[in-house]
Amino acid sequence: MKSLILILFLFAAAATAQNVSVTDYQVPISKAKTLRFDGSWSWSQTGSTVTSNNANANLIYRTFYSSLPTAWFINIDASGGKNFDAYTNNEVLDASFRKYIWDNKDWFGSARVTAQYADYYKQLASDLTVGFGYGRYINATALAKAVRIEDHLLSDNIISGYLPKEIIIEVAYIIEREAEYRDIYGSTYESRWFEDIESEILKSGLVKGNNLGSLGIFRIRQVLFGINERINPRYYGWDINAGILFHLTTFDKSPTGNPNLSLSGRYSIPISWQLQVNTVAEAFTPLDTLFSRQLTARLGIDFIYELSSRINFVSGYRLGFTKYPNLSALTEHNLNLSFWYYLENNIYLTISGNFSKQGNNPKLLSSIIGLQYNLF
Repeated sequence: MKSLILILFLFAAAATAQNVSVTDYQVPISKAKTLRFDGSWSWSQTGSTVTSNNANANLIYRTFYSSLPTAWFINIDASGGKNFDAYTNNEVLDASFRKYIWDNKDWFGSARVTAQYADYYKQLASDLTVGFGYGRYINATALAKAVRIEDHLLSDNIISGYLPKEIIIEVAYIIEREAEYRDIYGSTYESRWFEDIESEILKSGLVKGNNLGSLGIFRIRQVLFGINERINPRYYGWDINAGILFHLTTFDKSPTGNPNLSLSGRYSIPISWQLQVNTVAEAFTPLDTLFSRQLTARLGIDFIYELSSRINFVSGYRLGFTKYPNLSALTEHNLNLSFWYYLENNIYLTISGNFSKQGNNPKLLSSIIGLQYNLF
């Protein structure tokens, strides 16, 4: 425990080097979008016999939009694979919509739809959840980019000290408005975008010269367009939800059963400018005589640590718990540890290890080397 406290203290100390923290970034509209693809192939042969011929691919799409009156979240996960002549695929859609009751408070009504398809079942399994909750999420990635630009300008001796909080936040607001600049100025928007960022930094009085120079502009472009480096998304905030879950369809067309009480929550915080932590938890139990006797619960924790501008350490843990009356509870553990090495043009070389254990089944260990492409 003492070691953990010391590590968190060191992260917090590193975070205070700048004059600004992640939670200083407040925006009326927050949005984010990610589309990522990765794949792998393995082949082996003993003598004239092929003993392994496996291929796997994964597509992940994440987007959210949060404003004072409304918010929505869409997550899509698709995976497919081949082992010799056997093919598998699995697709999951998770979409939710929120309407905030008051513009100046974080209470909201919500609706959520989930659907899953797997090739070995007959049809989609789908659920609808309606309820209410409290909380809000903020995408602070633009502020993380502004801080990275500040770090470059400091290391290159272009500015004489850390920028004031109000300056660095205003730079982040300008970064956030890239789409607006593109719509107004078309193909030449970059020059106007960079000019406004430079003008804001000049207001600090910390620039050693009359302008940032060609190196300063290159550093800005390097950060904003992921040249030789990439910044992971930064989120902060939390929310909790309570509602009624209705099973609409099942994989095997069996009866959907009674509605469930649904409880869920999320929490995200960048502990430092290098470390992002995301957590999610949810639980379901039927609203009938099986209430609390039948229970499904899930917990997920992700750690993303930027070892350098090109190397990321990404780890995730998932815990599943299922309990049915008169049966022993079934638990499932999954731990993944990965290193992502940024090559160029949004391409990563990934090295991953995975541990999984379900109930009394033997544990499974695997490792993989692959390529990942972040489309946006």
